[in-house]
Amino acid sequence: MKLLIDLLNFIQPYGTHSYFVILAVLLACGFGLPLPEDITLVTAGILASRNIIDFNITVALCMFGVLLGDGIIFWLGSHYGTKLRKTKFFSMILPEKRDAAVKAILQKYGDKVIFMARFMPGLRTPLFFATGSYHVPFWKFFLLDGFAALISVPLWVYVGFLFGSNLEHLEVVIKKAQTGIYASLAAIISIFFIVYFVRKRYLRVQS
Repeated sequence: MKLLIDLLNFIQPYGTHSYFVILAVLLACGFGLPLPEDITLVTAGILASRNIIDFNITVALCMFGVLLGDGIIFWLGSHYGTKLRKTKFFSMILPEKRDAAVKAILQKYGDKVIFMARFMPGLRTPLFFATGSYHVPFWKFFLLDGFAALISVPLWVYVGFLFGSNLEHLEVVIKKAQTGIYASLAAIISIFFIVYFVRKRYLRVQS
């Protein structure tokens, strides 16, 4: 919660120019800034609740910032993945253990991990970079990431907008929302595996 208040105090003095600051912070989050993207989105919603910025413009701006940041990371992975992996800077962002975890996730879930990555703070950036370096088609990346962003971005901005006047209650709401999102994600993954194994067994019987 302290992080959210600090970010709010940092951005709020910019007034109507807060749009540019929010966009810059979201892009920085996409590049691995150790700041949860969700906190930035909630902060944007709080600013909208205080009539400092417009709610609808804020949602659109946040969607643009999130997808632009993700797209740049994917593009860097697809064009410079091999070269960047050899740099010292990259090894600081993605240590060997985390890189191994990313590879394991990609091997297990394939392209579908693009959708799940939006709800996996800490692994989102390396996963998007990795999917780019493995030359996943951009249209597929944009479709899956965009669908996930359509769920998460308006949700977090609205949470900040709705409960921005009561920050103590907002902390409780954020925790409940995070729990709900992770539970929904777990349900989606479970359904996917059930369908996958049922289909696999059906095809085996048919053959």
